[in-house]
Amino acid sequence: MLRFWRNMDDDDKAKMMKITGILVALLAVFTLLATVSYFFTWKADQSSLSSAVGDTAVEVSNIAGKMGYRWADLLVRRWFGLGSLAFVVILFAVSVRLLLHRWHYSLVKTTLLTVSGALISSFILAFVSDLSGLGNAFGGGLGGECGESVVKWTSVVFGNILTGFMLAFLVIVWLVLASKRFSDWLMALGKKKAVAEPVEAPAPVVRQDSPTVVRQGSPTVGAASRTETSSLNIPEPSIRQAQGAEQSVAEPVEDTVVRKSPATTETTEPAEKSMEVVKGEELSTEIKTDLPRINVRDELPDYRFPSLELLDSYSSSRNEVSDEELARNNTRIRNALENYRIQINDVKAIVGPTVTLYKVYPAPGVKISEIKKLQEDLGMHLHARGVRVVTLTDSVGIEVANDSPSIVPMRAVLNDDAFRTSKAELPVAIGYTIQQKVKVFDLADAPHLLVAGATKQGKSVGLNAIVTSLLYAKHPSELKLVFIDPKMVEFSAYAHLLKHYLAVLPCNDEREEIDNAIVKKADKADKILRSLCIEMDQRYELLSKASVPNIKTYNEKYRNRKLLPTDGHRFLPYIVTIIDEYADLTMSVGGSGDAKAVARSITTSIIRLAQKGRAAGIHVVLATQRPSVD
Repeated sequence: MLRFWRNMDDDDKAKMMKITGILVALLAVFTLLATVSYFFTWKADQSSLSSAVGDTAVEVSNIAGKMGYRWADLLVRRWFGLGSLAFVVILFAVSVRLLLHRWHYSLVKTTLLTVSGALISSFILAFVSDLSGLGNAFGGGLGGECGESVVKWTSVVFGNILTGFMLAFLVIVWLVLASKRFSDWLMALGKKKAVAEPVEAPAPVVRQDSPTVVRQGSPTVGAASRTETSSLNIPEPSIRQAQGAEQSVAEPVEDTVVRKSPATTETTEPAEKSMEVVKGEELSTEIKTDLPRINVRDELPDYRFPSLELLDSYSSSRNEVSDEELARNNTRIRNALENYRIQINDVKAIVGPTVTLYKVYPAPGVKISEIKKLQEDLGMHLHARGVRVVTLTDSVGIEVANDSPSIVPMRAVLNDDAFRTSKAELPVAIGYTIQQKVKVFDLADAPHLLVAGATKQGKSVGLNAIVTSLLYAKHPSELKLVFIDPKMVEFSAYAHLLKHYLAVLPCNDEREEIDNAIVKKADKADKILRSLCIEMDQRYELLSKASVPNIKTYNEKYRNRKLLPTDGHRFLPYIVTIIDEYADLTMSVGGSGDAKAVARSITTSIIRLAQKGRAAGIHVVLATQRPSVD
């Protein structure tokens, strides 16, 4: 390429530089339009492109088109935020140099100063956005993901105050390198301070009959003048002594030789003064490993977990099972089994809040299957609905609903040690067992739930118990929730969690964000489910990059600073997606071709999340009335 350039004549070189300058100018204009448009349309474009997976015909609002959005997204969100405008300056500078045939001018220095200025401005904007709560501006903060990652790391390691001083120091260094006027002003400021605080210097030592060579403008000239003119208050002109000539006035020159007479100057040796020695700190080769763990809860330091006082105790709604009810059911169970010639030895009752378990000990030779066949007949004899026969280790259990069931208070469940001391990643207190013990399980090990049952069978109560348990156990920085509610009223109370726990699609304004807090329409449910699939794929890339199998190990390495934000890593909160009335969600889209495509897309996304979501920390809780394979 260089040989080709050297072989070209001057006219061809001028034409080539002009064409290249025009192309670079067009690129600069394109970058300017794309970047400025991105500042106003990034949310809408990001939402459209993230929801339109595989759809190449999607339109964007950026004035420079889809390519302009991609280019501006790289500059603004990925790299330098508002500081990306410096690239426009670089491109315009290159085009001007080429068009004016001044390529040899200091373009390299201009480029380096502009790029470094963009980096420093990215750091400063990221620092300001973190302090002002604008960390989500443009998708990556005011300073972009590049500046955000560096500032977050320095803030964690050095603190916000020291980080601010470091940024101020970088600004001063950049101004010194970029502006000669600022550098001269800074140097003059130092000289003024030196003049304001003079230090008395020792008298100069002058040897007799030896010439003194004085450089013009050096401090020695001033010292010699003060020595010889101490008795005369007139200025002494610069003089030069030539060989064989008297003193004569001459023009100032660099070297001035002054011969001293033995009678005019006395030679004195200065007194020896003490010298203060300042030693620096000794270097240490010990490796410091006592850096504190990263506490992700510091992102919301003022957040307080809800108090159990917010929940009702229901102390007046607890009903005791009477002895008469227990005796009556005992007699009915014995009579019903004797009618079918089934002998039993004993019956014991274990009373629960809503049902009572009657443990039946059959006589030797009685088959358990014979008792299980009588489940519906036992319900008729006991005058109770929902009688269930279960096999226990030492007996056959018959569960009978109590005449007056007690309310299980969520306050008592969450206050139990089984929940408070649980080591589960996503602890869920679902209620009481038949032995009156709190049942707690880990949703992360489930890893997904299917809540089924007819109307008024407790599906909504179970879903609310799951959500309440998670809210009392996990910090907003550790958990995000997605609610899909086709009935529009089931999860409306959780819209107040928008600023802390809810994960929503990017919106253009706050009103739209509030409307999207709880997903109620099938088309929006399709978009957010596909976005969750994209998030799942991105998390798998991070897990692969960190060489870890699951989100728990990944977050533990991140807390221990083995994974740094500067390498693209971030803390991954758990995401729990709760879908109510799944059948109604897929049927509400309609019967058109597009509606069927939306229903298929919803089903496909849920299947993908159910198959791969566990390792990435994404869990699905799905409620429906009648689960079936079709």
